[in-house]
Amino acid sequence: MKLYTNDKGQWAGTQADANKQLGRGCWHTVEVPVDKTCLMAFLNNRKVGAVEVQSEPELTSELLSPQAASWVAWSLDTLKRGDTREAEAMLRKGLTIQNELTKG
Repeated sequence: MKLYTNDKGQWAGTQADANKQLGRGCWHTVEVPVDKTCLMAFLNNRKVGAVEVQSEPELTSELLSPQAASWVAWSLDTLKRGDTREAEAMLRKGLTIQNELTKG
């Protein structure tokens, strides 16, 4: 599978999105593994979707944790590609993480 990045932590799923979000010609193609275990390792090693936080804010139901936000954002990208089943699974994962964090 191919993803597109500008090596500044920004990624896109299609060339059209890369041109729009990262700037025309300001990105390059990265071959990404497709099996879930290798894909998760790839994304985690590159901190795809990660948000750097100075200090952990108190979590409320209105504020998503960085981990949950990453799953929700990935779910939205997957939904835009038309894979509703996978998007729903990712969204459930993100919301489960958030629920566990807010319950303590």
